Amino acid sequence: MIRVVAFSICAALALPAIAQDFDLVIQNGRVMDPETNLDAIRNVGINGGRIEVVTDADISGAEVIDATGHVVAPGFIDLHWHGQNPFGIKLALRGGVTTALELELGAYPVEAYYDSKAGKMQANYGTSASHLGARLQWLDGIVSDVGGQPLFSDAVNRAAQDGSKWSTERTGYRSPERAQIVAAVEDSLRQGALGIGFPIGYATAVSGSELTDIAVMAKKYNAFFQTHVRYISQVPPSGYLAVQELIAVAQASGVGIIVSHVPSNCLGVTQDCLDLINDARENGLNIASEFYPWTRGSSIIGADYLGDGFQERTGMDFSDLQIVATGEVLTEESFNKYRAESPGEAMIMSHIAEEDMMIALADPLTFVGSDAFFFIDERGMPVGWDTPYDQPNGHPRAAGTSGKFLRLVRETGVITLMHAIAKLSYYQASFLEDMVPDMAVRGRIQPGMAADITIFDPATVTENATYEAGENALPTTGIPYVIVNGTVVVRDSEVLKDVYPGQPIRNEILD
Repeated sequence: MIRVVAFSICAALALPAIAQDFDLVIQNGRVMDPETNLDAIRNVGINGGRIEVVTDADISGAEVIDATGHVVAPGFIDLHWHGQNPFGIKLALRGGVTTALELELGAYPVEAYYDSKAGKMQANYGTSASHLGARLQWLDGIVSDVGGQPLFSDAVNRAAQDGSKWSTERTGYRSPERAQIVAAVEDSLRQGALGIGFPIGYATAVSGSELTDIAVMAKKYNAFFQTHVRYISQVPPSGYLAVQELIAVAQASGVGIIVSHVPSNCLGVTQDCLDLINDARENGLNIASEFYPWTRGSSIIGADYLGDGFQERTGMDFSDLQIVATGEVLTEESFNKYRAESPGEAMIMSHIAEEDMMIALADPLTFVGSDAFFFIDERGMPVGWDTPYDQPNGHPRAAGTSGKFLRLVRETGVITLMHAIAKLSYYQASFLEDMVPDMAVRGRIQPGMAADITIFDPATVTENATYEAGENALPTTGIPYVIVNGTVVVRDSEVLKDVYPGQPIRNEILD
């Protein structure tokens, strides 16, 4: 559960004996630790991938970074990072993200995800079990061949030829299909999945009893689930009703829940949804809320929430939808064509009011999750690590979320900088740490913690990515150094090639 930070109280750090030499030293930075509320000029000594000392004494090391004028913060943690390929992680690092987890959709099979990334990741990585991936296998006979990420391959288009049963079929309470799906999810948890990814908004035909079965399974393994709720709508059945459903499931099962991108689903009733979530938390539920600081979302054109009547529910029309690969703005005719022939096509949609996005930004405990998609070329294929930043197509949130968030905090002053850092790192770690032990050593700048560190200039950090062609993937600036497990991965605002200190965030394998 997220621990509330009292930002007006200063806590002193107990310092160990100071070694004379460290692997890495960060000097003269403004160290900001949201758990203890430390905000002071300090030197940080790192050995063996861990922070060993935070001190005002002089220390020396094999490598020294002068952080004068910069904030030394816990490495940012993003629980909603779909773009798990090298270019996507490269942009994550430029934005200060040291841990990029795929929790909303998840992966299936889980072992395929971890096997495909071992020794090849520049940031820490991990996944939940994909409930939709299990449905794809047991209802459509399809298993994703892209590192286990089912919505980011041709799996959705292949399933469409057989009626997309994964998203349209309601399993019976005692049906063999239900048993197979639940057993597949359990097997994924036994493979070390962090929780269960259950974006029911892509499969609104899923019954409430299947939702409950999956929640009970998560609780059995002291896990959680992260969900894109059932409806994107500001009229009944609304995002508010969908949040109520999740709260009822949490109350019945005791499972922890992360509600993804609340403004994206709740739209004009965002404040009501956040009040509902916060009241549930105060009443003892382990529930968290997430948002991204953008007014456009991105998904696949075949998503359930773009079915008949989406205009009334969302306030959008066909012209508010745009194909990522080509930039094509849709008409009713082209919309229907893509839905029928290529439902897995990535698209961007304009549907969130600035006011509702800012409500979530200011909410005391709602944390940042970018919902970062893959960047693709004009053929719809993911781009490689060396691709120039001005070439790929995609949603700018994968390149600019943390930079935009920190810029908005600087310009509006609606929350403090310490609070902003908590929303980028500590809140995520503290919510997960009782269920994912590895997270207990992340999201903090303290002795004994993993040396995941982001160094940024609070006066200049900003996003550069926009929705304009050629600017979708322009990286965040004002973050000159990023350190992952004690290894410098970003130096002088450049990601170092062939440096792979990223570690798997994975629960115990039980089989």
